[in-house]
Amino acid sequence: MFILTSFNTCLMVLLLCYVFYRLIKAKKAVTLVSFTIQLSALTIVILSLVNDVKISNSIELFYIGFGILIPACFIIWDYRLIINSHRAAERHTDYITVKNEIISQDENSLPESSCISTSEISQRVMDVLENEDFVDDTISELNLLKDDLFFGIKKKLIQAENGYSQGNYDFAYEIYRGMLDITQTPGNLFFNYGNVCFKKGMFREAVSCYRKVLELNEQFDKKHLVYVNLGITYFNMGKTELALENFFKALEINPECSTAKEGIGRIYTTTGRQADAVMYYEDLLKNDDSNYELSLSLGKLLVELGNIEEAKVRFETCIKNNPRQADAYILLGKLFMSVGQYSEAIKVFKTYITINDVDYIGHYNLAECYFQNKEYKNAITEYMQTISHNQKSHESLYKMGLIYNETDETEKAIDCFRAAIQLKPDFIDAYNNLGIVFAKSQRHVESLAAYTAGIKLNPDNFRLYFNMGVVLFELKRYEDSADAFTRAVELNPKDKDVYYYLGASLTELKQYDEAIKAYGKALDDRMEEGELYYNIAAVYALMKKQDIALDNLKKAVSKDSGIKQEISRNNVFDYMRTNSDFVELVS
Repeated sequence: MFILTSFNTCLMVLLLCYVFYRLIKAKKAVTLVSFTIQLSALTIVILSLVNDVKISNSIELFYIGFGILIPACFIIWDYRLIINSHRAAERHTDYITVKNEIISQDENSLPESSCISTSEISQRVMDVLENEDFVDDTISELNLLKDDLFFGIKKKLIQAENGYSQGNYDFAYEIYRGMLDITQTPGNLFFNYGNVCFKKGMFREAVSCYRKVLELNEQFDKKHLVYVNLGITYFNMGKTELALENFFKALEINPECSTAKEGIGRIYTTTGRQADAVMYYEDLLKNDDSNYELSLSLGKLLVELGNIEEAKVRFETCIKNNPRQADAYILLGKLFMSVGQYSEAIKVFKTYITINDVDYIGHYNLAECYFQNKEYKNAITEYMQTISHNQKSHESLYKMGLIYNETDETEKAIDCFRAAIQLKPDFIDAYNNLGIVFAKSQRHVESLAAYTAGIKLNPDNFRLYFNMGVVLFELKRYEDSADAFTRAVELNPKDKDVYYYLGASLTELKQYDEAIKAYGKALDDRMEEGELYYNIAAVYALMKKQDIALDNLKKAVSKDSGIKQEISRNNVFDYMRTNSDFVELVS
């Protein structure tokens, strides 16, 4: 037995040495694991030999398995990897040959100035010649192709302009930047490049471009546009003084520039100088009362200042001076709507539609007036007109859904909300109202599906959780409804209705202390509601706290005497019916 153990020990030592060698060479985790196990097995064997201890069968199997068999398998696997990698290396050397020898210079070799590597020389019999007059010859050739070059540049400029007009500012930016890498002399190119930079929010770069236009061409035909754009850019950067300076320069060149005038008025307004803004616009209008843009700007400013009557006058003046412009009609109509004068707003939008029937904005605003005025039939007609002119009007479909829900036309409401979601998949209000319509028709599964879809898109919308909780409560899934109401409370702690429903769910779960807390928070803003006191009394009755329950019942009855019938029917209060105070309360 001693001889066999000694032989195993020697074999384990040899295997351990090889694995240790591979561990140093390969530095792999699997090699380290094998080495560690082998070392532990070898330690057991050596200790048994030194102390002359008889090894049990299980220990013997351990060191034979982990000390000999597994390492042997590992060595075979490692050997195969080495052989395969060696074969792969031989295959690659059949295709790749690199000569490191130095080739001497002779009459048939290439000159040193060619800078071609040794490996490239070994693969070529001859090398190409160079045209020493490349630059001159190319320029001469380009002179003959002026028309083609002009056509190519024009094509690129059109592409950039189309990209800009379609909102693809990155595309236009790359074209203009590429052209400016070639030439930096055209002022118009810098002007358009500045506009693209502005659209991309690169205000500093835009300012640099506009300044470059002025440096390159002092006689720029539309110089006032440069100053206007500089003013607008500085305004967006919050540098109002520089913006004012450039707007005034634009007016020196072109006194009729309405955008510069509007910019000055806006700066006065945003810097708290509303009175200065009004005086500025009024001074300008004294000399030019028919100026549409100035009157419109003054009207907007007066609306912001709350001067409704004067704003109406200004918008009406705009309509009188230019009856085919849409802005004044829309602003005047919305002004009437903001003060609840829907009939007047209807007149304004009807007038506009007679002038421009194809403008969906007019039809939509007219529909909004009818909607607010509860003239639902007319509202539906105008929303349909809006959709006929703008098939992507998801708002029109949504509002039609609200109307159909109000008139109990459930299926039409569902179709409208679904169509609105199809047009705008992230339209959260449509998901919310779709869920409400399903819940009203007792289609609870579809209602929960609508709320769940909305929550996936906007997990911070408390109304979705609240309405989902109501449906779950109706399904008697009280634990789930409590979770939904709790989430709604986290998102909007100020909504007291949620606490009321949360209290009801917790009551059903027999979590009475938590239910009392929830009802207590609901009471903060609704102290006059007898139903809340009634529910609190019911919770205390379930907790067998008769005195507190009776006190809350008295408050409930004092707020709403009709609640006595509910108290009489509710079996929660059965054990209190022998109490004289209770009998007196409900009699």
